[in-house]
Amino acid sequence: MKRLLKQILFLSVTLSVIFVSACNDTGCTDNQSSLPLAGFYSSQTKSAISIDSLTVFGVGMIGDTTIVNNANSMCQVYMPFNPGATQAQFVLRYEQKAFSNFGIEDTLTVSYEAVPFFHSNECGAMYVYDIKDYSTTHALIDSVLFLAPRIDNTNKENIQIFFRTKEADNE
Repeated sequence: MKRLLKQILFLSVTLSVIFVSACNDTGCTDNQSSLPLAGFYSSQTKSAISIDSLTVFGVGMIGDTTIVNNANSMCQVYMPFNPGATQAQFVLRYEQKAFSNFGIEDTLTVSYEAVPFFHSNECGAMYVYDIKDYSTTHALIDSVLFLAPRIDNTNKENIQIFFRTKEADNE
C-alpha cells in the first residue's frame, strides 16, 4: 500500500510538471502569426505620421476584406498575407473631407513566397514570407520600404510607407 501511494504521488508530481511546462509560452513571441506591420511616414521629414480617416482593405481576399474602416489617426496597420497565394494587394482609401469627393486611393501590391517555418514546440509551425517584389500607385504614397527581405513573427514594423506631405512654411 505504501508503495502504491509513492507511485501515485510520483505520477501526480510528474503530470503537474508536464502540465505546467506545457502551458509555459515563454519560448514563443506574442505575435504567433507572421503579420506584416506597416508604419506611416512623411517623405519630407522621414518622421512617423498619423493618417486621418483612412480605410484599408485587401483586394481578392474573401469579400475584399476591410482591415480598417475610416479610422481616425492611424499610424500603423497590419496587412495580412495569404499563405496560399503569391501576391497580396491592399487599397488605402483616403476619406478625409478634402479627398472624399475625389475617390483618391493608393494600391500596394506585394509579391512574396510563403515559406513553412517550424518555430518551436511552444509556437508550432507558421508561415514566413520572403518578399520578392512590390509596386504601388502614387496618389499620396511617395515610396515604400521593406525593412527586411523576410517577414516573420517578430513583433515589429516590417514595412514603411512614405506619404507626400505638405512641408511646414519656414518664415
